[in-house]
Amino acid sequence: MTSSYKLDCSGLVCPMPVAKTKRQLLEMKSGEILEVSGDYAEAGENIKRYIDRIDDKILEFKTEGENFYLKIEKA
Repeated sequence: MTSSYKLDCSGLVCPMPVAKTKRQLLEMKSGEILEVSGDYAEAGENIKRYIDRIDDKILEFKTEGENFYLKIEKA
């Protein structure tokens, strides 16, 4: 599955990664895929919690040290 958009949140701390992810998802169409990555693990967890509360779907979520990666499908 090819990603439609990529969002690099490296160097950002909360709440900016969540806000940028939310803004990008609002601009996307149903079925499009967003990849989000960054270097602050807590931001990845916060994005995951946000996605769990809305209709969009997490296709992949992983962390390695402080780095995180999410693949999200727009509902």
